[in-house]
Amino acid sequence: MGANPGLPNIDEEIRRFEYKVEAGAEFAVTQPVFDLALLENFLKRSEHCRIPVIAGIWPLVSVRNAEFMKNELRVSVPDSILERMSKAATPELARQEGVAIAREMLIAVREVVQGAQISAPMGKYSSAVDVLEALGVNARPTAST
Repeated sequence: MGANPGLPNIDEEIRRFEYKVEAGAEFAVTQPVFDLALLENFLKRSEHCRIPVIAGIWPLVSVRNAEFMKNELRVSVPDSILERMSKAATPELARQEGVAIAREMLIAVREVVQGAQISAPMGKYSSAVDVLEALGVNARPTAST
């Protein structure tokens, strides 16, 4: 099931979340997370539901992409993130900044959720791989000998 921890009416989102759990949801995947405080508040308010929460991580590709998320998809994108994305002078620099932000979010959420779902915007799987590299070699499974 989906969850949006950044909606302005968090009470309504918690009610919807509870309803979905009562209806049989076994886990939740959030909208992309760009504000850790909002996610933590949502998790605290929904912890009684006792289902795993998977954080959505989205490597932004441009300031327009960030504005679309905020204005059209109702994802909480803080002004500081919009500002960072607006400073990227080229599409490649914007992609790099989006990956950097997504890496920061992945590292920040890993202690508070049960997993992360990394998106590959516009089918660019390399961006998702770039985000995952933030976990480093210690996060990779090793083969036993």
